[in-house]
Amino acid sequence: MSTTHYSASASAADTERYIRGKEDERGIAITCDVPGGPGAFSARARSLTQNTTREVEAVHYRQSFSDEEFDPKSPEDVQRVNDLGYQLAKKMHPDSDCLVVSHVDGRGKKPHNHILVINHNNRTGKALSDYRTFHDRKAGNQRGVQSANDQLMREHGLSVVKRLEHAPKDWELRREDFAEGSLDREMGDRMSAALADPRAVDKAGLVSVIEEQNQRLGDDGERVPRMRLHSPVSKKGKRAGQETWTLYIEDRRGESGRAERRKRASALSADFTPEGAQAFFDYHQQQKEKEHERSARQAEAAERARAVAAAARQSGDDGAVDLDPRRRRGAEHEDRHADRTAEEARGVREGHGRGDDEAAGADHGPGVDLLALQ
Repeated sequence: MSTTHYSASASAADTERYIRGKEDERGIAITCDVPGGPGAFSARARSLTQNTTREVEAVHYRQSFSDEEFDPKSPEDVQRVNDLGYQLAKKMHPDSDCLVVSHVDGRGKKPHNHILVINHNNRTGKALSDYRTFHDRKAGNQRGVQSANDQLMREHGLSVVKRLEHAPKDWELRREDFAEGSLDREMGDRMSAALADPRAVDKAGLVSVIEEQNQRLGDDGERVPRMRLHSPVSKKGKRAGQETWTLYIEDRRGESGRAERRKRASALSADFTPEGAQAFFDYHQQQKEKEHERSARQAEAAERARAVAAAARQSGDDGAVDLDPRRRRGAEHEDRHADRTAEEARGVREGHGRGDDEAAGADHGPGVDLLALQ
């Protein structure tokens, strides 16, 4: 089962940087029609649209899957998710260049694709006009992206959702709604990154990560605008007694006419609320506990290995410690038996294939194992 979302990107470079990550670290699987590595795709998008009147450089789709059908921890499953994203792109826009980046870092860590298609048909030279809506539109006989995706799922024997209504949007779906370079988009990007940080196991951890962000340098070499999270408790209304989160960010450009730009966090994303953030906190806490258990098991194993090594050194047994004397006697008996068998084998070889009696002499009586008698 998978769902989709569409948005237009006025800057392919900005969207590519976001879905790849600043260090090209976000993509678990990547497929791109344009060779040349990070930045090559957006450079081609820019070159194809800069001499036109098009305001959109690329169309951006997100294709999300259920973790019941695809395991985010399985490289094979993630690669198949990426392949399905590429097939969807070519199903909708067969004559356009596309970039498909697969993530597993969102809320719930479910696998999903970011599909970026250049707003240019290489065959006709025109801008893209189809699949620019979620549902089908009777006007103009336009098909929506979800219809194309449902058909692809059926072709691959995957489940199809009955009917989707628009759920509250997370930041990845809202991001294109805010202007490139705006303080609102910067607040959303930084809040999203802070929630994804493993140290954000609670609100205090989240605030600490945001404070750390404030010490970083931006692309221009200057310190990034200072951002803070304000979380007062509402005294009246429907949310009386509950926290309401508001983000403040330093406004050096005068966008708001104040020293700080203020934005209700829920207006950016449903994830940026106490309830939405709790899903991230719970996940990071679970991962932290699993890591602690794993470290404890490794420490116990290392301690046992040190104890065995110390006992081996003390006994001078080169590390092979046998504390059971009965096992030691059994081993000695097996060694004597092996020596006797080897001696008999040598007798056969030295006899050049003759029988035992013939090789050893007819007057040779049955052997007596004196050690065994003792």
